[in-house]
Amino acid sequence: MFVEGTFKKVGILLTIAVLPFLFGYVIITFLMFSAIAFLMQFFRDPNRKIPLNSGLIVAPADGRILKGKIDRVEIVHYDDPMMEHILSPGGKGILVSTFMSPFDVHVNRAPISGTISKTKHYSGKFKIAIRKVHTENEKNLIVIDSEYGKVGVIQIAGFVARRIVQYVEVGDQVQTGERLGMIRFGSRVNLIIPFENTELMVTEGEKPTAGETVIALMHKKS
Repeated sequence: MFVEGTFKKVGILLTIAVLPFLFGYVIITFLMFSAIAFLMQFFRDPNRKIPLNSGLIVAPADGRILKGKIDRVEIVHYDDPMMEHILSPGGKGILVSTFMSPFDVHVNRAPISGTISKTKHYSGKFKIAIRKVHTENEKNLIVIDSEYGKVGVIQIAGFVARRIVQYVEVGDQVQTGERLGMIRFGSRVNLIIPFENTELMVTEGEKPTAGETVIALMHKKS
């Protein structure tokens, strides 16, 4: 499967790529075909086997190829940037950050079922997303209000990724594993989950599959 509209774009590019060949510029056509092949692998959108157990938080992003992986797991607080939209005053959460290489699937998925309670786009720079760029780079915040508490997904653009696409709007109901949007080319996704009622199931260095890998188990507040 591919992101909607991919075949239309590829068809146009293939038509253009044939023109240099007709005039004897075989190398140019070869390079264009190579670029088209890369484009198609980037815009792939495979189906996933979504776990249906209650309270599970699944990975919102792939981090499987080359340097793609979970490379930051840390505690965040209400006073940290953007956390006021996710955490309660004085509260804290767990940040799980996944770096996606340009060869990973870049469609992002809902980590839990609930209602989209807030979205917000932040303009910023386009530094290499393998660094700690969550405060400087362009980003997009999506907050899901679940029966277990609020969960945040932050899509962060990188040096190559210059466009963040959001599929959902405030008020939408989403199910675990449902597509939230995508970031075009190499980038990073931060997941913020409540600290108090969450059992973390991953560590730094693991390579998650969006919609399938269980990041944490949440328990209902007593």
